[in-house]
Amino acid sequence: MAKAQEVLINVLEKISLDPKEEKRINEVAKKVISKIKKLGLKSEIGGSLAKKTLIKKPKQDVDLFVQLKDKKDLDKFYSKIKTLDLEGQFLHGSRDYYTFNTEGVQFEIIPIVKFKKPELAENVTDFSLTHVNFIKKEINKNKKLANEIKLAKAFCHAQNVYGAESYIGGFSGYALEVLVCHYGSFPNLLKNVSKEKIIDPKKQFKNKNDIMRELNQSKLTSPIILIDPTYKYRNVCAGLSQDTFDEFLKSAEEFLAKPSEEFFIKKEFNSEKFFEKAKKQNNTAIKLSFATEKQEGDIAGTKMKKLFKFFLEELERKEQNVVESEFIYEKGQNSVAYLSIKIKPELEIQGPKNISEMKEAIEKFKKVRGKIYFSKGFAMAKEKFNLEDFFKKQTETALSMKVGFDWEQII
Repeated sequence: MAKAQEVLINVLEKISLDPKEEKRINEVAKKVISKIKKLGLKSEIGGSLAKKTLIKKPKQDVDLFVQLKDKKDLDKFYSKIKTLDLEGQFLHGSRDYYTFNTEGVQFEIIPIVKFKKPELAENVTDFSLTHVNFIKKEINKNKKLANEIKLAKAFCHAQNVYGAESYIGGFSGYALEVLVCHYGSFPNLLKNVSKEKIIDPKKQFKNKNDIMRELNQSKLTSPIILIDPTYKYRNVCAGLSQDTFDEFLKSAEEFLAKPSEEFFIKKEFNSEKFFEKAKKQNNTAIKLSFATEKQEGDIAGTKMKKLFKFFLEELERKEQNVVESEFIYEKGQNSVAYLSIKIKPELEIQGPKNISEMKEAIEKFKKVRGKIYFSKGFAMAKEKFNLEDFFKKQTETALSMKVGFDWEQII
């Protein structure tokens, strides 16, 4: 483990924000808070800045939460925020929020409604400050947790498993924070998270059977169930997909076996290498381009990813072997994807059973399919497969999802 510790010390030094820069961001945040105060609204810093777990990135973002007494105050909040001279915009989320950039820092002003009991909260956003305060208390009890959280976030970001957005299906920042606090360190998280399907950090339930019985069934489908320490009926990892979790476990196993700083460096997708690999494997390589008019971020990314996944399912249904695939969405209303496919040019379509009772059905099958034959007790037909016809048939589905697409065969 000595090698791993050496790597983590070096990584921490590289990812930690300069104290002077952190101080500058705090000062910028205080200026914004002062502007909000003049509107008669009280705001508080949330996110990584409040928890002192910021890591280096091209543009820092800061969450400012405005706590309202009642849901009825939301309209007043939106009206007042509109008067801020900050050249921002409102974006849709679980609750609409205001975002803008000032002095190189991206801010989000998020309204939250105060609640007396967790079960009375109408929106998950209302838990935000509760989550911030819980993690701050855990860090105050064990100061080293702040650095361990930084490492966990940097690792997951580099491995493309960070982000609760639907098109990512990864770990939310809060999920990673709770897991690190539970296991006590980043290495312990990597070693142990695969050993437990259900994690109840504060032992709010008597046993795991109670959890399975009392939680909403829709919250029990994720690969791990992480009970929210601030509200026991919430699964913090409800949005984590199996594919993303598997990718995380693979990366964790590889890092533990051979620790390296490379695991904390995000590898950009290289389309040329993708095409070269496809060519060596005698596969067909395709580039897809998607576009939508939906709001950029989670909404746009999820819409386009959903269509891409539909294509994958349809290709599988058509017995086409997708050897490798990559979906890339950064921001905006456009994305790209790449496919490496082992094309099966001709398919066998199974029709009705070759029995007298199915004579009419067989005739219909023949009318649709043209030439048919019989094999192993069934009417059968051949169907040619080509990509041009395949993608033509997907146009209607794409339009219904309000996503445009184009495709290009590279190899």
